[in-house]
Amino acid sequence: MEGSISPIAPPIPAPANPVLYRFWRGLIRLWFAFTFRKIRILHEERLKGPEPALLVVSHPESFLDALILVAGLECQVRCLIPAGLVRGLFHSLLARGLGMISFLPENRPLALERCSALLAETAAVVTFVEPGPAHSAGASGLAAAAASIAVEAERRHSGGLGLRLFPAYLFVPVGRTHTRELLIDIDQPEIAQDYISRAEGSGELAQRLESRCQENSFRLQPAALAEFLGDLEQALRDELKQELSSHPAGKQKLEGFELSRFVVQWAEQMNYLHPGLLVSLRESLAAWHETCRRDALHRLEVEGASAWLDRPLGRGGVLLETLVGFALAFYGLLNHFVALAILYWAGLLKKESGRDKTTAWLERGLIVLGSYIVEVFLVARFWGRRVAGYYLPTLPLSGLYLWRYAGLLRHQARIGFISFTLSVEAVGTARLRKEFLHEINQALNLYAEMLDLPH
Repeated sequence: MEGSISPIAPPIPAPANPVLYRFWRGLIRLWFAFTFRKIRILHEERLKGPEPALLVVSHPESFLDALILVAGLECQVRCLIPAGLVRGLFHSLLARGLGMISFLPENRPLALERCSALLAETAAVVTFVEPGPAHSAGASGLAAAAASIAVEAERRHSGGLGLRLFPAYLFVPVGRTHTRELLIDIDQPEIAQDYISRAEGSGELAQRLESRCQENSFRLQPAALAEFLGDLEQALRDELKQELSSHPAGKQKLEGFELSRFVVQWAEQMNYLHPGLLVSLRESLAAWHETCRRDALHRLEVEGASAWLDRPLGRGGVLLETLVGFALAFYGLLNHFVALAILYWAGLLKKESGRDKTTAWLERGLIVLGSYIVEVFLVARFWGRRVAGYYLPTLPLSGLYLWRYAGLLRHQARIGFISFTLSVEAVGTARLRKEFLHEINQALNLYAEMLDLPH
């Protein structure tokens, strides 16, 4: 991949049919619209101009990412992708209609020659950056290929082609992430002409592109990335601690446990190659932590109420009153509905209403007493004084019980319900932990495949 392109293979222009390209692009845009994925392009105006453009995408290559770029960009682009990503008849039709440049590993020099020929026709070509075992030590994958294409194309035109190389950053949401937008950011270009006069122009440009890719505008900031790695290490430590507790005879210890260099390198590279993946994993980890926090608080509440909760009579009494007292509490709510509505509208239901406490309680009392007078008058009007005489004592009594029942629901009944659901919450917490660790393992396995390493 290093150095200039071999001039043995002849240029292959093969331009895509503009009408066919727009037809397939329209279908792809409809598909993204129906899947509720909105594509938003940032700084697309930088691509305007008569000069040819080479987009170097800081994202692991995939057929879906190529479709995202085709659907999002208004200009016609030709994507350079490995033939292994074009699977099935429909993918083949799409690739052919969109003028994608697919290649087998043994035919890569011919594909790069084709890209050079297309750039000579002021076309827009897209390449992808591939992860490598040590980006900091040098460029790898298609970053070097992009540099070779650019320098060779400029040399063939004696530096007069005006080729611009645009680092392009993708944010592709995955998993249960809240955002539904697909984002593409077009960065400021590198000018290929600045590198053709140097002996190591291709390698220098490749290094520059690698550095630019690591400046992904969607990446997590260093503090956020360090926090994620710390939370991940703690999550793995908790998982290992739980496994060791189930095997007390084991001799393994947690002292000195830390993330491997492979995991740290994966997180650092995914931070600029696929930041959407890290965002999704952070959200899954946050959901697990929130569930653990809520579960711990519920257990503390239940332990604090053990004085009555552990006694069958106490738990049974709360359950019985919750069921039997509902009818009386509902009757009290009907009696005090108007008074509660007025108190709510006047802001007197808040504990801190900003009023003087004596004045506030006097106002509450007058509103409740006024509602009693109106209700008793209406009952006497429609059902007679005798019924109103029986009805009057039930007003304050039902009001007092409504107050008690509300406190019962907020405290004893709620804690009693939580005590019954602790086992269900524990199962949910364990499920979230397993789902998160499964996502981590899947991401690490995919990364190992990219590097051709054993899982």
